[in-house]
Amino acid sequence: MPESRDRDGQIPLWASRARDVADRLADELVEEMRSRGKQDRHDLHRGLAHGSQALAHPKPALAAFLHDLEHPPAHLDPDILESGAQVWFTHPGWVHAVALSAGSLVEVYRTPSIAAALTATGSLVDTAAARLDATGLWVNSALLPGALHPGRAGYIATAHVRLVHARARLAALGRGYDAAAHGLPINQADLLRTWLAFTHTSFRAEAMLGYTWTEPELGALYRYWQHIAHLLGIEPHLVEHLTGPAAAAEVHRQLAAPHQSPTAPEADGLARHTIEAVAETLRAQLGFPAAVGRPLLRALVTRFHADPPGRAPARLLQPTLAALHPAVGLGFRWQTRPARKAALVAQNIAVARAYIRSLDEHRSAP
Repeated sequence: MPESRDRDGQIPLWASRARDVADRLADELVEEMRSRGKQDRHDLHRGLAHGSQALAHPKPALAAFLHDLEHPPAHLDPDILESGAQVWFTHPGWVHAVALSAGSLVEVYRTPSIAAALTATGSLVDTAAARLDATGLWVNSALLPGALHPGRAGYIATAHVRLVHARARLAALGRGYDAAAHGLPINQADLLRTWLAFTHTSFRAEAMLGYTWTEPELGALYRYWQHIAHLLGIEPHLVEHLTGPAAAAEVHRQLAAPHQSPTAPEADGLARHTIEAVAETLRAQLGFPAAVGRPLLRALVTRFHADPPGRAPARLLQPTLAALHPAVGLGFRWQTRPARKAALVAQNIAVARAYIRSLDEHRSAP
């Protein structure tokens, strides 16, 4: 993307324009469903699961929303919906959990405009663990092989995330969100930042942990996430050229806005509580006691978000690398034994499915 600046010379013009655009189709559907009638919810569920053709007389906003989901832009590669997901599962779940939390979520929470929108919706810190679980459930559901085909679990989950964003926009606008300072809540620039946090930032964090993908594998992952971008309502012109790490890194750099106001204190609290929740994941999956997991994750946050990337004080990196050495070494051994890759992928997919089941059971428990 060209880097022409806005009139203040602070952010790229394209990003400035994206701040004033949200997601009209999702917003109109949320407005249409504000009565929360059972029939509206039933029609939404049926339309997502079985397609718009399953509805005899859908309401206008629902019909438009489903039509958008069901008609992806031409640049998307339908063949990647199986192979791209397979690439994701060459890395174990704990690596994804660390990268998505200490990498992706911390970056999202530290973005002033996103933090302002989250703060306006209330109870940030109290819901940190729930937000982490919801993110884990969505990502795992969306990345299972074939999960983004219409009617599948990942397709439905991602459409619901899009509607969660629309509801949060509506709530933020009614609770003191400063649109003049930040643009519309959860605008297109924010959605793109979030998408980059879950791709560029997360992939880079996994590499820092010793788990890397080849260039073709990274290309497959970016093409897979292009489908997720469409389902999330990100405008195609913002992401269609982001098919590899170089292009993603450049747009990530352009979106970085050092001039913006400091992150809300509530967002810092949310990041801290997120670290606490992930420390429990490390304890369960790798046997790290909390006394090790918490400082380890704090050190990784410093490493993942240092400028330039990967640069952090040696006193922080040394214990981090020492604590991770056995797991990182295991990662290298897995990656250098191609004959084991299929078994590894199958194992990691099984773990992800079990994780999804456990979260579903927890949510449905009385």
